[in-house]
Amino acid sequence: DWMNSHINNNVMVGGYDAVKRRGRAWSTKAIRPGQELIMDYGRFHDPVLFGQYGYVPSDGTGVTIASVAAYHDIGGDLPDLQQMMSYLQFDHGYPECIEKELHPAAFRLKELKARYLQEIAIDSSRWALPLPPRLSTDVTPLSTTILPDDYTVPTFDVQVYEYLEVHALSISLPCRIVTLTEKDLDNAEEFLLKDLETLEKTASPLDTPTLQLEELQVSPTWMIRTIHCMRMMASAQKGIYDTTIESKTREIMALASDGKSNTLEFNAAHVTLGEMQSQEALETWALDVLQSVSGLSPDLYVRSEPC
Repeated sequence: DWMNSHINNNVMVGGYDAVKRRGRAWSTKAIRPGQELIMDYGRFHDPVLFGQYGYVPSDGTGVTIASVAAYHDIGGDLPDLQQMMSYLQFDHGYPECIEKELHPAAFRLKELKARYLQEIAIDSSRWALPLPPRLSTDVTPLSTTILPDDYTVPTFDVQVYEYLEVHALSISLPCRIVTLTEKDLDNAEEFLLKDLETLEKTASPLDTPTLQLEELQVSPTWMIRTIHCMRMMASAQKGIYDTTIESKTREIMALASDGKSNTLEFNAAHVTLGEMQSQEALETWALDVLQSVSGLSPDLYVRSEPC
């Protein structure tokens, strides 16, 4: 790559001739002697930036993602129904685990919910929420690869919870589906079938339309179950890394101390840390909401272990 990227770049690049392999670049602000020339690759999320360029900003000015897609890859092919059934393994909202012979109506609804989840499975806007940068600044760094002596690993401050208070429910539809029961919605099967008909007519599964289910005013009990599900999904996502935020932070600082801040290992560790911090932020937000309404509804029937 020609230059590294930062949101506060000091260079613009344009006019590239692919045949002659020649382009031009110009400064956008005063550049001090010895300061790195830095361009801006665009508004990519950190995982995408790393995947394409092997680099992410180590100061936390990049964008990380909180996700409720705990059991499938939203960037892959449309998953099969059995994979989407993983989201329904807890039978939230039911006093007993669902069995086909004993609970035929609940079982039919469960099958429809799996189809619904499958239809929205690779529309990332349903599952993933970009979070604001861990660091907001208009200062261009001296270097993107040489860390300052007082370098610290970026973390979220309390403002991320203010952001989640406004935006977290924009990715609540999957959990709204997961926690739906016949008691929450009159003619629930018919309602889901209408949305499924809409989804099956959609031109692209990557960009699904607004659906009836997401425009409903849901009951407090259903909403509490939804947020409980979001907490569980965020926790499950964070748990796939088999490490802790504290351990990953120590790993990054050790790499920096060893002069390895310009390596794939260092940048990969930052991507993982950012993802874990984002999942923890979503999980913490959900826990705070659940604690604020504890005791409001005694008949939630939510489970921490699968049926």
